[in-house]
Amino acid sequence: MVKFVICNNSTQFKMKTLVRRFVFTIIIIVPILGYSQTRKLTGTVVCFNKYPVNNITVEAKKAKTEAVTNENGEFEIEVKNNDVIRIRESVFLEYNQKITEETESLKINLIFENSKKNVEVATNAGFISKEDLEYGLEYLFQENSFYSTFTDAYQAILYALPESVLIVENGQKGIQFRGPKTITGSNAALILVDGVIADDVSFVNPVQIISITKLSSSAASLYGGRGGNGVISIRTR
Repeated sequence: MVKFVICNNSTQFKMKTLVRRFVFTIIIIVPILGYSQTRKLTGTVVCFNKYPVNNITVEAKKAKTEAVTNENGEFEIEVKNNDVIRIRESVFLEYNQKITEETESLKINLIFENSKKNVEVATNAGFISKEDLEYGLEYLFQENSFYSTFTDAYQAILYALPESVLIVENGQKGIQFRGPKTITGSNAALILVDGVIADDVSFVNPVQIISITKLSSSAASLYGGRGGNGVISIRTR
């Protein structure tokens, strides 16, 4: 026997009311949950590890938020867990740093790209005073090096060239690019320091490094068999 349940108008009204309340609750709760995943992060932006940088835009990529530094280089920004803080200003090297749940504050040292035009732009934009910038370029150049935070040149190479690994052959450090290895010969890449072949780059002070690049295959072929494992070029100031 089949039974039919007939809802009267009162029952239908109650059901519609419950549905509306449920939908309304979801609309309210979901944004709150999304917002609760964000938090405030504070920080300071300087250059030459000394001078506060004013009027710099700081971005949080995941949270899609922005903040601007004050005259003391300070900022406060809404971030999400595992967010990435980014600064993109034409006169400085682009800065990117991934943060964790434990990251409560940042001290960011921006690297100034020195040129006559950039000096004018930086001072006109109010990032830093002309006097401080000129003093920094003259006497604090070692603090204006992206690689100054590394303990040695080998660590700087590993960071600049993520496809490389550190190896030790016959007691000597070297850099190898990931790929096939030879059993009979050396696996180390050839390293040039200002165009001169260097078997050991331990003498290179990281604060003096301007750039680290891997030469193209055609450029590496100019070094014959020695360039067969790749060629790394280090430029210093």
